[in-house]
Amino acid sequence: MKDNFARQYIHITGIVQGVGFRPFVYQLALKYALVGWVINDSEGVKIDAQGKIENLEQFIIELQQQAPLLSRIDQMTVMPLSLWFNAEKPTLFSIEKSQHCDSTTVCVSPDQGLCNACKQDIMNPTSRYYRYPFTNCTHCGPRYSITRSLPYDRVATSMASFALCHDCQQAYENPLDRRYHAQPISCAVCGPWTRFIDYHDNAVSDELTQQAAINQLAKRLQAGAVVAIKGLGGFHLVCDGTNPDAVTQLRHIKHRQQKPLAVMVADITSAQQLVIGDAMEWQALDAQARPIVLMHKYQTIHGTPSGVSVAANVAPNVPYLGVMLPYTPLHYLLFTALADINATAVLVMTSANVSGMPIATDIEQIKHQFWGVIDSVLDHNRSIIHACDDSVVHYAGGKIRTLRMARGYAPYSHFGHKAETMTLALGAQQKSTIALALPQQWVLSPYIGDLNNLDTEQRYQQAVTELQELYQVTAPQLVCDKHAGYSSSIYAKKLISESKIPLNLLQVQHHHAHILAVMAEFNLTKPVIGFTFDGTGQGDDDTVWGGEVLLASCQDYQRLGYLRPFRLLGGEKAIKEPARLLFAMLLECYCLDDIKAMQLNAFSSWNDSYFNNLYRLWQSGSRSPYTSSMGRFIDAWACLLGLIDKVNYEGQCGLLLEQAAKQDLCHIPLSFQITDSGIFDWQPLFAHVVPLVGEINDIQHQIWINSLAHSVFMAIAKMIVTIAKQHPHHAVVLGGGVFQNRVLMDQIYHQFSVLSQPLYCGEKLPSNDGAIAAGQLWYALHHPLDSTITP
Repeated sequence: MKDNFARQYIHITGIVQGVGFRPFVYQLALKYALVGWVINDSEGVKIDAQGKIENLEQFIIELQQQAPLLSRIDQMTVMPLSLWFNAEKPTLFSIEKSQHCDSTTVCVSPDQGLCNACKQDIMNPTSRYYRYPFTNCTHCGPRYSITRSLPYDRVATSMASFALCHDCQQAYENPLDRRYHAQPISCAVCGPWTRFIDYHDNAVSDELTQQAAINQLAKRLQAGAVVAIKGLGGFHLVCDGTNPDAVTQLRHIKHRQQKPLAVMVADITSAQQLVIGDAMEWQALDAQARPIVLMHKYQTIHGTPSGVSVAANVAPNVPYLGVMLPYTPLHYLLFTALADINATAVLVMTSANVSGMPIATDIEQIKHQFWGVIDSVLDHNRSIIHACDDSVVHYAGGKIRTLRMARGYAPYSHFGHKAETMTLALGAQQKSTIALALPQQWVLSPYIGDLNNLDTEQRYQQAVTELQELYQVTAPQLVCDKHAGYSSSIYAKKLISESKIPLNLLQVQHHHAHILAVMAEFNLTKPVIGFTFDGTGQGDDDTVWGGEVLLASCQDYQRLGYLRPFRLLGGEKAIKEPARLLFAMLLECYCLDDIKAMQLNAFSSWNDSYFNNLYRLWQSGSRSPYTSSMGRFIDAWACLLGLIDKVNYEGQCGLLLEQAAKQDLCHIPLSFQITDSGIFDWQPLFAHVVPLVGEINDIQHQIWINSLAHSVFMAIAKMIVTIAKQHPHHAVVLGGGVFQNRVLMDQIYHQFSVLSQPLYCGEKLPSNDGAIAAGQLWYALHHPLDSTITP
């Protein structure tokens, strides 16, 4: 009889905590009449199961094929064990209490949007979760944002202080209930509560809680107020997206003059009145991660407004609108309250922070930044342990690509290369993230922000500490950018000087890290041809790089080519005033008098004195380093076409060029000249276009501008393909913020479609500096290896 039975020990790692994995195992074990146990610890899920051989085999197959939707199995190890003696054999299958282990191989799950079952609960008057704004189950709700340590258990979350009532306790302990071990489980009897705080009257209205608080906030929004709402990973500033005065007030409060804002709408039907998109875009919008999806404005395509429209100042002069759907019970209840009073179905929702500051996560931070300038606050008393902004994605080159990796997507864990040394990667200066290499996986943090002020630096340093504490490690090795002036690089030196144990430090060139980040996402280890196009980054020759072609391995690189350099005239001022960039580029090709004689609109406000002063600055090179930046070239091109005067936010020039390029009516053949030394020269483009710009008549002006915008992206794509063909045996990798441009990406993928060369660009990881930490980590993971490269 025993010959027909077997016993197996199964160890599963990946995202297997907080996603209903143990009740799934339990129910599967009951289905196949197995006895034994399942347990959760910081090394993953462990199962000891005994039963009929055929049942056990099917059990293992279904573990992999039917795992919970939010789970991710990275590795499953199965080991045979001797059958239990009758005296010790369990009589049933049980779920054992979680245990702590010294090592951590499990992944912490990102926060997830409300599932359909919980949505039905909050709308059902007969449910005890009716209108409860913190409803969740094992298939949805907060995870990372409330987790203090692993394994993921209630005592290790910010829900620990909320004692479960009798009904919630029963659900929590019932393996057949979908809220079994849902760590944030609660109800109106035992859980967190909302409160409405009236800043308009400088009084806290404690009597308004839960639905009454939400109803009062809805009335304030209808009246045109700017309010703050506490969400999963931080507060939002919110206003009526159809009210231009409210949007103007919000922009004034946030110090955000022109940068596009995102909106939240109640459902897909509402979104379809504002934007149009590919099927993949609608899938991303409706996915449980609930990112902001940048989609084409309905009016941009159809030319006439739909039934519902947003205020023009929400996303001015750009072709896209960022849209997201509700992802917490509180959001759904707010839209219900708005519908009840026939109020707006479109809400501007933006991170609650003054531009440049980190997102606010508690009421004291809201008071510090916004007391007296916002109308009211919808607060709640579930603490946010880890700040997490909204994720942002778009559709480019036939794929959904991440622009900001945060809520729903991060922390991003990648199973694979085993780290010989646990390593902490400290990322870049802009769009900073951090990464950690563990024995079985590497982890990339959510977006933190630009390290340009003390508050964000403090949040960044806090994230460094918390990520290591979460995984119960102190990394003995650090890796940072080679730029000594980056706050992240300075912090690396600080950590080393203050450490009680010796710390090894590795440094990676910024543009090499861009290529490495893509290699990390796709597990590439062989040398690649990397195009790394961005705004700025310190080069190895004391110039500012940003338009590079690298033959790159995991450990080294060779610079094969680059954009013809020009001066950043006045340094940072040139980034804000692209006419300086254009002037500097023209000075590389023409004399001063010839440039004045061109009478370009870009210089129409300049007098002779200003021209001469900038010319002398260009001659001396004072505070005007040479750059090979493709991002700055795009800025200058937008300025030449008259699309911009002053830059208000990062990436504005590229967006304005996109806006123009999408209206393209004819093609103008433009090409870079690629020299024998690998320099791609932009002078032929200027020689072709500068005479045209001055001669275009008013009737044809916009047609020509649109065509020249589109043609420059085609020229960049053509140049990339030309260079790639010279290295047919290498995969091609694209990295850097320039590759966030949809028109450019569509052109590149279209032109590569006839080639057999593999082409890679970030999808899950952003192509901008948000993935630099992952690239640094990929370098460190391969550091012991011999990495010689050959052209």
